[in-house]
Amino acid sequence: MSDAAIPSSAHPAPHRARVGFPVLLFGAAAAPIFWLGQLMLDYSVSATACYGSDHPTTISSVTTLRATLIAFDAIAVLAVIAGAAASLWAWRRTSAEKSGGASHALEAGEGRTRFLALWGLMSSLWFFGAILFNAIASVAVPLCVR
Repeated sequence: MSDAAIPSSAHPAPHRARVGFPVLLFGAAAAPIFWLGQLMLDYSVSATACYGSDHPTTISSVTTLRATLIAFDAIAVLAVIAGAAASLWAWRRTSAEKSGGASHALEAGEGRTRFLALWGLMSSLWFFGAILFNAIASVAVPLCVR
């Protein structure tokens, strides 16, 4: 069989060298990982401060606990923004990977780089909402209610 008889197919992600896989992985995974971290840290810190033994404990400084929870929330928001920025950067670097360019963006999320960049943007958007609701709860819900 000659080489002419074998159909040549182009790689589905021809611009894969423009964006490294670690950037794509960070963009897609930062938001859910930091949301999970925020959820676990907020719960464990507030549970330990409010009920550290067999009986409810009194908190010496409610402002310290609230500041700690807000710090966790702020770190999670910053991580989501960084993940979304990495995904947006990757999406723009590979927007010409398929015909149609950026105007054809959502319909042609083909190729590994474009798919993971789009996935990172969408997951950052959804988990930003979840992190925001957790942050609102950290501020609005009374601590150590008896």
